[in-house]
Order: sequence, then structure tokens, then C-alpha cells
Amino acid sequence: MRSLREDYAKPVNRPAIGVNLQTIEERLHHPEGIASVERDTLQRFKHLFKDGRLFPAGVFLMALELAPAETLNGRSMPFDGEVLILRDNLVAAYKPLVAKVRQLNSKEITELPQRVMNNFAMAWSFWEAAWLRNCEVHAVEALQPLAKAILSLEPLLLSVDKERLLPWPRVKHQKVVTLKCLEGFVHSLSDLAACVLPSLQRELDPDPRLLLLMDHVLMLRGDRSVGSCLQGTSACPDVVFPERTSQATEDKGNLGVSQAGTREKGKGVAVDAYTFRLLGTSVGDAVAAGTVRRDDDRPPVFEDPSTSKSVHLRPAFRALKENDLQKRAAAYAAELLASFEGIKDMLLSLKSTLEFIDPALDHDEAFVAQLRRFEHAFRKAKRLYLEPENLA
Repeated sequence: MRSLREDYAKPVNRPAIGVNLQTIEERLHHPEGIASVERDTLQRFKHLFKDGRLFPAGVFLMALELAPAETLNGRSMPFDGEVLILRDNLVAAYKPLVAKVRQLNSKEITELPQRVMNNFAMAWSFWEAAWLRNCEVHAVEALQPLAKAILSLEPLLLSVDKERLLPWPRVKHQKVVTLKCLEGFVHSLSDLAACVLPSLQRELDPDPRLLLLMDHVLMLRGDRSVGSCLQGTSACPDVVFPERTSQATEDKGNLGVSQAGTREKGKGVAVDAYTFRLLGTSVGDAVAAGTVRRDDDRPPVFEDPSTSKSVHLRPAFRALKENDLQKRAAAYAAELLASFEGIKDMLLSLKSTLEFIDPALDHDEAFVAQLRRFEHAFRKAKRLYLEPENLA
């Protein structure tokens, strides 16, 4: 049977399949009930039957090329033995019709035998139902990491919204809840990335504290160009970072950190102290007050109509002086939060389409590109903020 499938699937024989199936469909009596119920109920596969044909040639070619298992997001998912047996029965029922259609075209016979066509139609119906059910089971299993990421994102957004409504000190306790939700989402997002991206293109041990640190860095600069849903979450009281280590690294101008015990509750320094030691003083209040500008140090002027001379309204703004580390840190923070927003929006957009989308997420170029952008930004920011001793 394998050699027969391979022979029908050869490029030279493929055009004849569509002609033969159309001929069978036109001469089949009582075609009602042949199409499986799964064809209409499983929305994910309706595109395979969009031309309205009873026996689509593309679906039959998929039966000929059907392997014992299919690979989705790097996982091998075997088909049930029933599907493979029904596939072989379908090919066996198709074989006698090939000769009969050839005789019909050469005028040797005037009609195709109804019994042979009914056998083929029954074999098609049984195989199609079993195949579609198996494919749907595989799709649901392959999309589990995506569904978990979406489900873990919702409580995070809900907790962030509650923070903006609750008064002090209740908001302080809500920020702890937000941190827990963020940890769960980052973990589920890491599992999703493991299904889509190779290990060299993703962060193997993501630390959710880094996202809160990015929000704090932009707040210190007075930079709110990135409309992040994590804005203000850096004030969580349970977020601590490691202490400084050796004097040698301090002399080099880097902040040495001890990786041991960095996630133990109550050990380390708060986010504001950690950021101050790494980047220096804060200018956020000065930017908000209008005494410092990031991109323009020219004084505001106006033209006096009586003298036609330019008159200074007030002293010139002080230009914001930043070293290379501060500029790079700000760029990394903005990129990471922007990519996080892109991930969030993408997951929310997929929430209502889980029954329709292709489960092969690793072949979705837009999805992979968005996820790769976030992982790349996360690794760069982690190397600068959490691993300053790493010179690689």
C-alpha cells in the first residue's frame, strides 16, 4: 500500500487526481451524508473544504502523504492506528476507480459502477472524520502553551488595573499580587518560547524582576514614551536585588553582583538603591518640572514687536547630561518594555482565535518575530542590569 500511495503522489500523477475525483463526484448518486460532521464543526480546517467540493483533491493528497506522526512546534504527535488503517482503505477504494475513469474517458464504458463509487465515498467519510478528530486533538495539545500564556496574562492586567483604583496602603499589598502574577506570566511565556524558538534565541532563566527594574529606570529619567501596562509596578515592596561584591569590580566601574541567593526574600537592596548604584542620580523630577530637557538646551525666546528683537523668556534649560552607560540602559529599558507590550497585544489578539489559528506557531513568521524581539531585548537588558560583571 505504501508503494501505491507513493505512485499516486508522484508529480506526474497529481493532475489526474483532481480530474478523477471530480468525475466521481459528478456521477455519484445520493452524495448526502458523505461529508463528515467534523468538516463543518471544526472551524480550524474549514479552509480545506472552502471550494465546496465533496472530494477535494488537496485533502486526498494529504491522505497520500500522511505520515505516522506530525510535528507541531517541535513535538512529534502520532496519529491513531485507526487513522492510518482508514487511510489505506481509502487508497485501496480509489485504485479500482482509476481504471474505470480511464475506461470512461476512452468511451469503453458509459457510467462508473455505483457500488465502487459508494465504497470509495464510505471510505472517504470514515477516514475524513477520524483524521480531522486526530488533527484537532493535536492542535489543542500544541496550543496549550499559548493558551496558558493568555490565561496567565489576564490576572496580571487585572491586578495592574486594581492598583490604579485602590488607595494607600491597600495598593501596596496589590503590588505584591501583581508581582506574583508577573512571575506566573513570565514563566508561562518562557514555556511558550521553548516550543517556538531554539534555546540559543531565548532566555533560559527569565527573571521577572528585570521588567520592574526597566519601569523604574524610565521613571528615573522622566521618560514615559513607552505606554507600558507595567508602569508603576516597580514600587512593589518585595522586589530586592543583590548586594555589591568585590572592590576589584568597583574599581573597573562595573557593579559586581553575587548571583547566589539573589531570589531569597528579604536579602539584597531595593530597586531604587540598586538602580542608583548602577546608573547614578535621578533626573525624572527635573524633567517633569521642566528644568531639564533631554533633546534641546536652547532657551525659549519670543520676538518683541516694539523692538523686533528676540527676548529670552527665562534662563536656558539645562541639557540632560548622560554617560554612555545611562544612554544604553535607557535604550534597553525602552526596547524591553515596548517588546513586552507587543507580546501582550499579540496574545490578547489571539485570545478569541484559538479555535481557528494554525497550531504550527513556529511557522508563523509574525508570531516568531514578535517573540524573538522580546527574548533578544530581555537577554540584552539582563546582561547589562543583572550581570554587569559579564563582559561577553
